[in-house]
Amino acid sequence: MSAATEEKINPVEPVRLHQALGIYQSALIAGEPDAGGEGAASPDEPASLRAMLAVKREFPDPKEYLSLSLRLQRFTEIVSDKKLLKWGMVEHSEGGLEVHDAVVNALAAAPFRKSGVLDKDVFHELVKAEYTRLEAAEKA
Repeated sequence: MSAATEEKINPVEPVRLHQALGIYQSALIAGEPDAGGEGAASPDEPASLRAMLAVKREFPDPKEYLSLSLRLQRFTEIVSDKKLLKWGMVEHSEGGLEVHDAVVNALAAAPFRKSGVLDKDVFHELVKAEYTRLEAAEKA
């Protein structure tokens, strides 16, 4: 375990996680590293590493970046989560992937163990609570 994960892994603002996901996805799609920028990846590096470097440039605070990066690293696991698929919170289709805002908002607040592992039981409860909150806000 690295010294960075010894620190408390704090929640992040949902809007910041939404922003980081957008940056990450844009960098993956672009497929090209920024030329000459500090921390620019080489063309031989995987797209996911280039995408993480793009996020790091936008979120230079080490603690915030740690929290965001752990959440981004778990995103693939989240979008294939059987419970979330069953609940309709994540939908895979020919057009791509649709993830309910409740999932992203819950991921922003979800606790991680010191090892960097997401506490799935708590995460699932947060998704339910966030979904209920968002639905109530829509009706109001």
